[in-house]
Amino acid sequence: MIAGLAVVALAILITIDVIIRNLGWGNFPWLLEIAEYTIYITTFLAAPWVLHLGAHVRVDLVVRTVPVRVAKLLELTNNVAGVVISGFLIYHGGLVVAEAYQLNAIVVKELAVSEWLLFIVIPISGFLLVLEFVFRGLRVLRGGDLITPESSDL
Repeated sequence: MIAGLAVVALAILITIDVIIRNLGWGNFPWLLEIAEYTIYITTFLAAPWVLHLGAHVRVDLVVRTVPVRVAKLLELTNNVAGVVISGFLIYHGGLVVAEAYQLNAIVVKELAVSEWLLFIVIPISGFLLVLEFVFRGLRVLRGGDLITPESSDL
């Protein structure tokens, strides 16, 4: 929801920026930088929610054609791989955040932004992804549906 609102706000601001620039009234020089950060941050923070909804890109041709037992094993394997990969995001993202914080690194374009504030979204997203992959794996182990209605429509 917040990610969607941020994108709508960006679209409105960019439209206003184009209008006032074409009228010769100036522009918002910081807007492109804000757009870059917003797209980056919303992508990372929306990923766990998209996974939760089953709205991510999913190729389930194999899972639909193999026996249920094999499909559950494949689904469980995918979830374990997701936990491992998301764990790497947490670990390495945390290292980058800690280093940027210790060095007091600052990104200077139109705005001056502490680098660790930009990078903190990576381990946060990784943690939320780990939680979601664990919940998905537990659902498979408990005998829940393999394919959610949302993902089967994609």
